[in-house]
Amino acid sequence: MQVNKRLQILLSLLFICFSAACKSQPPAPDNQEYKPVFRKDGELAIYSPAGEERASFDIEIAEKDKDVLQGLKYREDMEDNQGMFFIFKSLDFHSFWMQDTFMSLDMLFIDSDEVITYIEKGTTPFSEELILPDTPNKYVLELKAGTVDRLNIKELDKIKWERN
Repeated sequence: MQVNKRLQILLSLLFICFSAACKSQPPAPDNQEYKPVFRKDGELAIYSPAGEERASFDIEIAEKDKDVLQGLKYREDMEDNQGMFFIFKSLDFHSFWMQDTFMSLDMLFIDSDEVITYIEKGTTPFSEELILPDTPNKYVLELKAGTVDRLNIKELDKIKWERN
């Protein structure tokens, strides 16, 4: 009889502990959506082959796998002087798509010498079509669509960047 009472007390205590551990915050109201915000991680400048500065940007760096996969998904807008800068571990044919990306972008594919080797202008929001450059890249810079034409950025321009 005493064993049953001890077992009953033990089970009750376990239930209370388990219930307390599982308690979570109430869910957010349905009208609140996740809205990522820009995080300035560094600065990047673009130079002509002759060394003239064409533009400079505040950059958010995506280097970890989870950040690379997230990219600019679910962002509705960004400032003209902002960009998402992807850093890959190796030079390769890294491809992108626009799934869950609300805004059109200009994508600059950059080799390990920090030279722009391919530009994709005015991507289509929400498209699942792969954007695959014909040259290997180590970095990709995503800018607001129209930026490349507005600032006269071209293939063979060079970048220089630094972290904060």
